[in-house]
Amino acid sequence: MNSKAAEPFHPDDPALNENHLEGEEEKEEETSNPMLWWTIGYLFLFIFRPYETLIPLLGTIHFERIYMLCLLVALSRWPEKRYISHRINYALLAFFGVLCFSYFIAYIPDKAEDIIWEYYKLLVLYFVIIMSVRNEKEFWKLLLAFIVIMGLYIGKSEWEFFIGGRHVYRMGIKRLIGIDDTNGSPNSFAATIVYSLPFAWAMWKNAEIPRIRIGLFCYLVMALAGVALTGSRAGMLSVLFFFMLIWLRMKKKVIGLILMVIIISVAWVFMGEKLQERFQTIYDDKINASASESAQGRIEGLLRGVELFKLRPFFGWGAGNFPYATYEIGVTDGMQSHNMYGQVIGELGAAGSISVLAIIAVIFLTRREVLSLSATADDNNSDDDESARKEGLLALTAVACTDTALLLLFQGNFCHNLYRYNWILISAFLVLASYFAWRNEDIESAPHPD
Repeated sequence: MNSKAAEPFHPDDPALNENHLEGEEEKEEETSNPMLWWTIGYLFLFIFRPYETLIPLLGTIHFERIYMLCLLVALSRWPEKRYISHRINYALLAFFGVLCFSYFIAYIPDKAEDIIWEYYKLLVLYFVIIMSVRNEKEFWKLLLAFIVIMGLYIGKSEWEFFIGGRHVYRMGIKRLIGIDDTNGSPNSFAATIVYSLPFAWAMWKNAEIPRIRIGLFCYLVMALAGVALTGSRAGMLSVLFFFMLIWLRMKKKVIGLILMVIIISVAWVFMGEKLQERFQTIYDDKINASASESAQGRIEGLLRGVELFKLRPFFGWGAGNFPYATYEIGVTDGMQSHNMYGQVIGELGAAGSISVLAIIAVIFLTRREVLSLSATADDNNSDDDESARKEGLLALTAVACTDTALLLLFQGNFCHNLYRYNWILISAFLVLASYFAWRNEDIESAPHPD
């Protein structure tokens, strides 16, 4: 196996010289990468999940597992695979270790086992991604493929909503749902869309080909419409939070504010009365009593987590055990926490909380590292448009990853998203951005033969 560590990388490493690295990159770009397309194929299966509702037969034979096993066999025999050592790897493995330990002290061990198994599969996907992408061109293709897959997922769901009449009727309105069962509920589907917005925005800013920019713009419009049609108040608040993150980074803040007010105003007009009423329940309790009770449930989830933490402060009650462990505090409704912070302290205690904080910390440290290296490379290549475009991709991706992390943390106030696959995706994308940023730095810092 070719082992190339992204951390630590040192410009004065004698094994790294300009000719060696540039020659390797040219060789990679000349050959196709079957593992990249295999990985993209699995991402499609994982996000779109055609085996759940569209082709149930595939679900019966667990086609996605067969596909992943074939992918792992192919990857093990692929001579160009590359393992990237990075601090994020260790943070994720430490969190997985906490999950595994929670099995032995879980209120109901079988529930913890389900979470452990699902998270293990996510870790496999994480390592497949970081081992399959060889260069920035392939990284760009992977990011674009992620948006295309999300576009197919949202587009098919909206098609079924408008043409097929597929929806759920809750809180007095028809609500858009995803085409799958796992993440298809209105709130979960809205969250899935929201977590893709930073990457669509980053790709739009980075894309040079007009038709790709137009496609990404259409995706953003479709995604925002999808969030509105789900009737998810948490989703809409998260969109506003994302707009705020963009606005804070704008140089022309007044113009940015005017544009955002126009976008929100137009969206509000096109929503219609029923959806407008739904979102007005965020600040008006008198409109819909059920909606107010739903919002109160998020606060209740946090308070229950605190009570569970008091009983088992160190290791909690076990992954996935929140709705069952609440029996110990006299609550028998079996409801999920609907609050990530209540979930983590209740299920995993202090050990889990520390491991989650470690993941968040290394994500933001890696972002700072990528931005610093990209800024250095931009200074060194100010006259090289192609290099500047590539460095822009790495910096924009790093920002998109941390924006997604902030959205996950923000939505954590309204849902239990601790084990969501988006944490794994942003971690993998950040590791790749860090690796390529270090590699570019080494090329620039290596001594020239003359």
